[in-house]
Amino acid sequence: MIDALTYTYCIIGKPVRHSFSPIMQNRAFEEAGLNSVYTAFEVTDLEGAVNGIRALNIRGASVTIPYKIDVMQYLDEIEDIAAMIGSVNTVMNHDGRLSGTNTDAFGFYRALTEATEITGKNITLLGSGGAARAIAFALFYFDKPAKLKIAVRDDDIEAAHLLRKSLTAHLGISENIIEAARLAIWDETADSPDIIINSTPLGMHPNTEVSPLVKEQIPSGITVMDIVYHPHETLLLRYAAEKGCRTVYGIDMLLYQGVKQFELWTGVKAPENVMRDSLVRHLEKRR
Repeated sequence: MIDALTYTYCIIGKPVRHSFSPIMQNRAFEEAGLNSVYTAFEVTDLEGAVNGIRALNIRGASVTIPYKIDVMQYLDEIEDIAAMIGSVNTVMNHDGRLSGTNTDAFGFYRALTEATEITGKNITLLGSGGAARAIAFALFYFDKPAKLKIAVRDDDIEAAHLLRKSLTAHLGISENIIEAARLAIWDETADSPDIIINSTPLGMHPNTEVSPLVKEQIPSGITVMDIVYHPHETLLLRYAAEKGCRTVYGIDMLLYQGVKQFELWTGVKAPENVMRDSLVRHLEKRR
């Protein structure tokens, strides 16, 4: 029951109607017995929204497109991982002092490492946008891959080179182990990866019959992760399964970034099984 003692949490962005976070977080609050509620705010005035978080004592907020970068200028403190990535998706309110972090990095890393080892592996990352940046930093911040190839379309090659430079500058990584490559000249026989990660929106609903790779470009028996979670099984992951690959679903990254948020905000262990079940049920309804 919502009353004067209810803690409020929210997600801010534009648009936010599609967000799965309210479903997941409210179910978690209910299961944990916390007098809390999580709602969505479609924001056009970001500075005003951040001031509102302080003024209304909103205890925590998720931040989504297009505000993950711009929100940083209005916060009092940015944690190391978020500062390096250059984006914040989680805000914590400590008596009016707002700090920001990036749980996308945590969520990605946990989802992938539950399926496979990263240390010493050759990894190909498809894409160079905001999600790719969080993933690339997580790979080297938390672990030690042997090599990372950032594979992009021709018109994104400059962004891939900038991401490469940012990784080497912030983390002290040798330039020899990070490569920016054009996806158009992909050759599955050269430097065959152990892990492929799709960080692009290709294959996302409603364009579900699109894949960043054709089946012939996926080596047999490797690990393939797609951060797209709607649909649950993308065309890329179907191709990967047909090639005998281990597959990692986008819903796992979504879940674990939300788990990390819940625990940062509340100090309580997240009811992961309940949160996962809420996401799965919501996905089934959206089919």
